[in-house]
Amino acid sequence: MMKKVYQNHPRRLRLQLLRPLAITFLILWVGTMMLITNNRVDEIATRVRMNMGSAQSRMDEFYNEFYERNLENNLGVEAKHIMSHFLSSLSLGQVSEMDGGMSFVMRVKEGYAESQLSWGWGYIEGPEVGQRWILTLDEGLDDQGQLDLAQWITHNREGWGYTFNNETSSAQGEEVFARVTGIERPGYEILVQRIEIFSNEDTVETMVETAAEGPGQTWDFAFLRVQSVLLPPFGGNGKDGPINMERRLSSFREAQDILHKEMESPGQWVGDRDTFVSRSSDDQGVLRGVSAHVDFLPAALKEERGLYLSSAALTIFVLVILSAKLSKEVSLPVEELSRNVKDGRSLVDGPIEELNTLGVAFEQAKKRVEEELERERSFTRSAAHELKTPLAILRAHAESAKENIAPLKREGYLDVVLEECDNMANLVGSLLDLSRLESGLSLSMEEVDLAALIREVWFSLNLHVEKKNIKLQWALEEGHFRGDPKNLHKIVSNLASNAIAHTPQGETIKVSLYSTKDQVIIAVDNEGMNIAEEHLEKIWTPFYRVDASRNREDGGTGLGLAIVRAAVQAQGGTCSVKNREGGVCFQIALPKSIRS
Repeated sequence: MMKKVYQNHPRRLRLQLLRPLAITFLILWVGTMMLITNNRVDEIATRVRMNMGSAQSRMDEFYNEFYERNLENNLGVEAKHIMSHFLSSLSLGQVSEMDGGMSFVMRVKEGYAESQLSWGWGYIEGPEVGQRWILTLDEGLDDQGQLDLAQWITHNREGWGYTFNNETSSAQGEEVFARVTGIERPGYEILVQRIEIFSNEDTVETMVETAAEGPGQTWDFAFLRVQSVLLPPFGGNGKDGPINMERRLSSFREAQDILHKEMESPGQWVGDRDTFVSRSSDDQGVLRGVSAHVDFLPAALKEERGLYLSSAALTIFVLVILSAKLSKEVSLPVEELSRNVKDGRSLVDGPIEELNTLGVAFEQAKKRVEEELERERSFTRSAAHELKTPLAILRAHAESAKENIAPLKREGYLDVVLEECDNMANLVGSLLDLSRLESGLSLSMEEVDLAALIREVWFSLNLHVEKKNIKLQWALEEGHFRGDPKNLHKIVSNLASNAIAHTPQGETIKVSLYSTKDQVIIAVDNEGMNIAEEHLEKIWTPFYRVDASRNREDGGTGLGLAIVRAAVQAQGGTCSVKNREGGVCFQIALPKSIRS
């Protein structure tokens, strides 16, 4: 079905050239981009490991500089909350350009301090005035809640988080405050249930509402800071950088899960391609740990998107230029050849060797067709000429027979009519034989005693041989051959008739049959006049006569040798004729494969 559709919808050569060229360029482009992407993935993995090493060094600094000092100041569990706040701040911006996530955990006196997705702190009286309260949000927020909060902060922030400061608003004549509703925990920690921003007595905007359950209290803060690791990078021009919040959230969750598994069973986690873990441990388990998760392929595609677009544009540009050049150098000569062939001519000296060969082949085929047409026209003219004479004789004698003439004379006219009818019947029969042979009739191959067949044919012509007192000489090699008996009979019979017709009274005809390594040869050598060299190859042509008048007197149709050639070619053989001293030799060569 596909082949039929293709044949019914041929395409122009330019499109045929463009298609494989485009596929080749596409394969090369895809292969090159895959190599570049793979290298980029390796570079990203190296950068992630370096970021993790740097972050772990910062964790050690936090512990030494802040946590131990806070313990010395008797902050107790509050020191843990402060360390969680530091670890959360450390995760800000880490691998964010890759839409990845990095999580931290540190063992402290009160258990484990972990980095959070969303967190905050605030002062009731004003910035850095009085007690600092730690705001915990993760416990009451699912993934959608985290995304909603990150979107709210992104739309209202200045920098890496949202900052509420009533001193700034009060200076503008507004009475504002941030109201936090939640559950108080030891160490000045508030498990947030809701945060609202009051611009004035009539305007309230809810920043976030969590699912944390329990009896809550209310605090009004003069200063509040809320942050999230899901925020896109904040540019110096005040615009947000590119980020996929959903992918970054998933990466952070994956990093958190890995750290939790490490805390439960240290050293048991088996890493995968997109996740890294760095940790220090002691007999009691994980001491400090950092994990990062990055979907490397999307991250590499994101970083190389400019290269993909520019290289794709360059590839298309080169493809267009190259296809245009090919069209000029290949399709244009082909189109010119097509136009010339349509007009019946062809160039053989163009710029493309194969097209020149095609042009030569076209000219040769054209010449053969013209020669064949000329042969057909010549054949038609000759056939018409051969039929014209007996028809004229028939008409003349038929008209004479209608007149009031003597019965004996009328009988003679009728004999002439019958004789000419027989001649026409012989001519038509010969024409039909020649037509069947040239059309490639199917042969009936069987075992044939060729020597016996030759004797049989010549015996049937014995009357004509004796009439001219011709002497026959035989040199027949015995043997059976595989061939078509009727076809072989036709060959031998026409050769014999031709030899008898052209052998003078009392001369000799030698009939030979022998075989060589590859062929079986039938030769008929008759004495008589030589054939002029210019006629030797033409005598196999239908109706060709060296001596037309003698052939007509002998009753020949002028088709005998043409039938011989067609019959021999039907069996894969060849014909030849050559002059010798005092005569002419006709030779038929049949392939040895017909011999049994």
